[in-house]
Amino acid sequence: MELEELEPSKLIGPQQDVETVESWADRNGLTYGTARAWAMKGVLPTVKLGKRRMVNSALLRSWLLEQDWTA
Repeated sequence: MELEELEPSKLIGPQQDVETVESWADRNGLTYGTARAWAMKGVLPTVKLGKRRMVNSALLRSWLLEQDWTA
């Protein structure tokens, strides 16, 4: 699955600026394995808090808003 294949209806809802990879995957309708792979490859912006890798949803949202989606 690619970022372009995410369902917009699943992206609408309560969001946190930083959330676990597991909760991000669940909220966006992805498997944990896919989200973890994206996080490890740098597709998803993450930050490490203690022993947990967290998705930086605020940074991802900002990047998505900057994209030119007309092409």
